[in-house]
Formats: sequence, structure tokens, C-alpha cells
Amino acid sequence: MSEEKSLIKRVGELSPAERPGGKPLHRPLLLLWAVGQVWKRQTREHRWSTVRDELGKLLNDFAGVTTPRQAALYPFWALQTSGLWEVSGAEELSLTSERRRPTLAALDSADPLAGLPQQDYDALSREPALTAQVASILLVKFFNPLPAGLLEALGLNELMAGCVDTALHPQLGERFDHRTAIQNAYGGNGVMGITPLADGILTVYSDDKGPYTDARVPDTDWIAYTGDGLSGDQKLTHGNKNMRLYQQQQRALRYWHKPYGGRFSFESWAVIVQCRRRWGIGEDKLWRREYVWVLAPVPSPIKATWPHEVWDALTEDTGDIHDDSLDVIPNEIVDEALSKAERYRQLSEAAERTSARRQDRSKQATVERYLRSKAARDAVILRSGGRCENPTCLGHPDELTDAGAPLLQIDHVNDLARGGPDVPEFMIALCPNCHALKTHGRNRRGLTALLLETAQVLHSVFETSEQ
Repeated sequence: MSEEKSLIKRVGELSPAERPGGKPLHRPLLLLWAVGQVWKRQTREHRWSTVRDELGKLLNDFAGVTTPRQAALYPFWALQTSGLWEVSGAEELSLTSERRRPTLAALDSADPLAGLPQQDYDALSREPALTAQVASILLVKFFNPLPAGLLEALGLNELMAGCVDTALHPQLGERFDHRTAIQNAYGGNGVMGITPLADGILTVYSDDKGPYTDARVPDTDWIAYTGDGLSGDQKLTHGNKNMRLYQQQQRALRYWHKPYGGRFSFESWAVIVQCRRRWGIGEDKLWRREYVWVLAPVPSPIKATWPHEVWDALTEDTGDIHDDSLDVIPNEIVDEALSKAERYRQLSEAAERTSARRQDRSKQATVERYLRSKAARDAVILRSGGRCENPTCLGHPDELTDAGAPLLQIDHVNDLARGGPDVPEFMIALCPNCHALKTHGRNRRGLTALLLETAQVLHSVFETSEQ
């Protein structure tokens, strides 16, 4: 691994533990300060007293630390564990009783030198673009939105002016033939669909060839992205755990897409604006519950660049996981303890809730309708018993497909495009012949009236049935 790639990997792995008040910024801020020293052509090593005073002020101004002198001790010592910092004569310093770090008195007395490892200092000194990339990773991950005055305080304003996002790699639009090529260029895992690159920023991959059913939400540019896990119910672990964290922290991730027969492209930055739970079919061809992460494209990972409609969606998002798998349940896996009528009522109620938001033009409501619309169709299929519901059907009401499924088309008696309700009471199952008659037949007006009456009668029967 090259020195540059090794440095990016270690910076990407810097991940302070979550605390009730958020991530502590001590180590990222010390590393940014050290990067600023390189850019200003300062020496590699600095006395503890210098780091203590300068870092302490930064911690006070940009991390809300009220005891900056004491607070500077932790990153000065702990950053060594990341392989990004070295303290000269560390073994000679007196440690606290827990032996986790030196005492403040010992540091003040010895005033040791410390700084970046020599190979990292040399690489940054040679490559201003690498310096900007390292600074960008830290700023995007830990200081986003960018605090006013931070770049000036670090001495990085000239280097980073207007390029905090563009200094990151890969760049938007980059293409690769396969995942291994992306991994070779930018690190990360070459197989997992949800995984960070070497810089630690989460990346998701969508391949039209499968095995997941990712899709654009109709009438939006948003993406319904299926979660991590090929077979069995998906869990909030691994990639899904990372997605959940990004949703809660409102952080942007990289979205890569590969069209069928095409190449992987870094298509967009995206932010998670909603998470839903639904039924899907796993790689083992069995039904399972899966997560759907709704991604809204954004221009860059910098929050200040995100459009108003994305912020509106983030404001509307409660952070909850909307569990559609509780009532929008495929007929193939219905609980046998439920009667046919109980199952019908469950689906019908789910369809009613979705239909109630049909006039809501917000993108969040559009997503909900898209992911929940199956309930109304499944209710009608269940009600039909696999037969055409036209009482005057003269075709083949019991005809099946090669797969053994009913050869039926679900029709909105009053066209959905013209405001017809998307609920079972106004929908009917028709064989292809009756559907054609209802759409194009000479007596279509009379047939439409009959079908509407039939749908409402059948719906009423199921709503009141005990069976």
C-alpha cells in the first residue's frame, strides 16, 4: 500500500466513540491542527506546551470545551493509537493511576516533542492535494456544517477555500468496470453493498442486475434502496446499522449505480430522508422482511449545499422506522390464523391509510404511497379468489399463468388518473377480456357502472363477514 493510501486509511478509521453529547472532537481537531502546521511549512514536531496552548484554544472555540488545558492532554496522548501521532520519550513519562495517559504535571515538566509520523509529514509536504484531501475528510466527517472561523484558525483557509467537497476522492461521475477496481483505487470492501471506502465515508452500491430491488421512486429523483442482507429477515446490523446512524446524524453518503450491462458510476451524494420496513423476496426465493432506505440526492456532502426540499424532508422525517410489514403483508405468507375476511379487512385498512395521503403532494407522501400501494391490489386478489369479478364474464375467469397465478388485472373502476380512490371498494379483479371490454368496449359505460356496484357489494360482504 502506498504512503498516501495508508494515510487516507488511517484518517478514515479515526472514529471517536459516540457520547451522549455527540462525538468528542479532540482527536480530529488535533489532527487538523497538525495538517495546518504542514501547510504553513512548520516543523514536524512541536512541544507539548505549544500544542497545549494552541489546541486548547481550538477546543474552547470550536468544541465547547471549558477546561481546554486539561482537555488538550487526551488527544495529545490518544492520537498515537491511530498511528497518526508520535510523542517523543513517551515511555519515560509518569502515568496516572489507571496508567491510561501521562499526568498533566509530567507533561508540563518534560514538555516532550510530538508530531505526525515522518512518512505522513513528508507525504503531506510533497502533495498539497493530499493535504486538502485529508483536511476534507476530517471536516466532512466531524465539522459539518463548517463552523465559522475554523479554517482561518487552522491556517487552512487558503488551501480549502471552496474545495472542501471537491478535494475528496473519488469525484462525482467516476466510472469503473467492477467493484474490485473501485476497491483497488479507493479501498473499502469489494463485495458488501453498504460499506465505507478507505476514507471512512459510507458508500452504497446499486446494481440493476440484482440481487436487490432498488428503484427510483416515481415522480421523484429519490431512490428506494434495499438494505443489507440477502436472505432471511434483515437486521439492524452491519450495513443497516451504519445506514441508521447516517439517518440519525443526517450525513451524506456516496451512491454508486451500475445499469444492466454497464459500468459502476459514482452517481450522486445522497442523504437518507426516510426508512421503511417491507416484505421482499430474498436470494433464497423466500419472503422476508427488509429495510428500505429512501435516499435523496444532494450536490455534495456539505450540508450548506443541500436544497430546501431535502431539508424539508429531513425536518418531516421523525427518524422512526415506518413498519409497513405489519399490515401490507403478501397473500403468499398470510398468517393462517387469520380468516380470509380478517385478512381482507387488514389490507383494506392499510390501503385506506395510504389513500388518505393521496392528495398530499410532498415527496414523503409520494414515497409512502409507492411503498405501500400493494395493499389495495392484494386485498382485491384475495377477495376475488382467483376469479374474474365481472358477474357477466364470458371469457375464462379461472385461467392461470404458467406460474399458477390468476390471470387477472386489477382495475380502478373510476380511473386513478382521474381521481378514482386507490382502495378495494373502488377496485375490481378482471380477466384480460373483461378488462378490454371495460376500457374499449361499446358498452363500457354500462359495464363500468355494473363493476362499480359489484366491487362495492363484494367489499361490503368481506367487511362484515365472520369467515
